[in-house]
This record gives sequence, structure tokens and C-alpha cells, in this order.
Amino acid sequence: MDRVLLETFKAVVDEGGALKAANVLGCAQSNVTTRLKQMEQRLGVPLFNRQGKRLQLSEAGERYLPYVTRILDLIDEAAANARAEAPVVQRLRVGTMESTAAMHLPQALAGMREAFPELELQLEVEAEPALSQMLLQHRLDFAVTARVNERAGLIYEAGFDEPLVVVAQEDPAELLAQAPLYAPTLIAFREGCPYRTMAQRWLESRRIACARVLSFSTYGAVLGCAAAGMGIAVVPRRLVENQAQSYQLQAYRPRDLAPATSYFVYREDWQPGVEARALMQELRRSARQPMAPL
Repeated sequence: MDRVLLETFKAVVDEGGALKAANVLGCAQSNVTTRLKQMEQRLGVPLFNRQGKRLQLSEAGERYLPYVTRILDLIDEAAANARAEAPVVQRLRVGTMESTAAMHLPQALAGMREAFPELELQLEVEAEPALSQMLLQHRLDFAVTARVNERAGLIYEAGFDEPLVVVAQEDPAELLAQAPLYAPTLIAFREGCPYRTMAQRWLESRRIACARVLSFSTYGAVLGCAAAGMGIAVVPRRLVENQAQSYQLQAYRPRDLAPATSYFVYREDWQPGVEARALMQELRRSARQPMAPL
């Protein structure tokens, strides 16, 4: 679908009719009518309900309109960036979970600094519920988080997978094999952490009941308490690959413990620009780096 047809469709909607759209576009009304017919023939559905000379969006047209708006915005954005001698200086407000900030942001931000030296990056580190709320309140541009529940008004774009492991002072596999005689204490990040939810669901799938759940606000505290023998923790493998020895932890990766998918989350009315896409790509690149053996 070429830009002229998309602009014609948008103008008819915005101006409320073909005649006014023709005046705005600087062409004859017959040209507008012809372009609309071409669009409908290509799509195979009517975009307007015609009542005499009146044009009213059909259900298909209602569904099509947001995509047309987004495509035209992207075309303008692409053209502006192509013409620019340097990236436009702007601010990018990003939110992540603490684990992502520790595992992937340092490498990703190093790459961004080289590509966009004038870009102002603002970072918020929070749990998934708080990040979603900040997005909906327009306090963040996009967030990187594992997903517990989808929230209306937000788009979830798959980013990268994080393998999960069970860690403890003693061999976690041996401890879990003693269930139900052994009811583990789960050491986890505070309420709302997706990894905590995944750990609880995984234990339930194995019919292992937790004696209790201890909540902490940092992963240092989670790993430290697991190393002290206070219970087990389910955390991203990359988070402990270089810390298992210093914390004297033993790690176990069960075959039935699925990896956690991290998502790039943003509002439906916000589209990632060149800088945001570049940061997403740097985060994906960091997640693909080989992991050290445990």
C-alpha cells in the first residue's frame, strides 16, 4: 500500500468526506474516490459505508485506521532520521527489573553511548507492577520486564529468554527430591516479581508446598540468604554464573523449569524510535552472550 493511498484514506477520515479531503490534498474529488476504491480492492473489504455522498467508516475501516496512522508516523520518522546528519538529541526514559539492570544494562548502555553520545537516558529500576503503572502514567517510554499478566493499553514485544536455575547452600536437586517430607522456604524478590511468580507456579506443578516465602528488595539479599542455608531461590542463570562461587551456592537447572521471556513493553500510543530500537537490540545482544558453566 503506497503512501498516497494511505494519506488519502486518512484525509477522508480527518476531514469527514471526499470533497474536503480533496481540498486538503490539492486534487480533484474524483481522484480521492478512485484512490479509496483502489484501497478497498487491494484489501478486499469496504473501508466505508456509503450513504449517498456521505462516507462513514465501516468496521474494517475502524480497525484499519490505527495502523494507517502508525505507518504514516513511521514513514515521517524514518525520513527525518535519514535526513539528519546526527541523531536527534532527546530523552529516553527506560524502566527495568533489578535483574535486567544488573545482567544486561551495562553492556547495552556502553553500545548506546558510542552510537548516540548526545542521548539522555533516564533509568528506573522497579518490579513489574510498578513499571507497568509508570508506563500507563506516561512516566516511562518503555520497560524491560518479564510478564505476569498483560495490561490493557500496553504492547508486549518479545525480547529475549532468560534460563532460570534453582540455587541453595546444599544441592537443590537433592533437597527437592525429599518433597513432600521437605517443604522448602522460597527466598524471592518482593511481591510482583515475575520470577517469584514463575517459581511458585513451578513448585506447584511439582506439588511441592513451600513452608514460607521470604521477600527481599535486592538480589544480593536473595542470594546471600540462600547461601546462608535459609532456603532455595529461583533466579536467572546469568545472575549467578559469576556469583555462585563467591556466595558458595549450588545451582540446579531442572528440565521442566522453563526460561523466562523478557518483554519490551510500551504504550499503544507510543512507537519506539531509532534510539529505543537500538537499545532493544543491544539488550538482545547482551542476552545472547555465552554463559559461563555453573
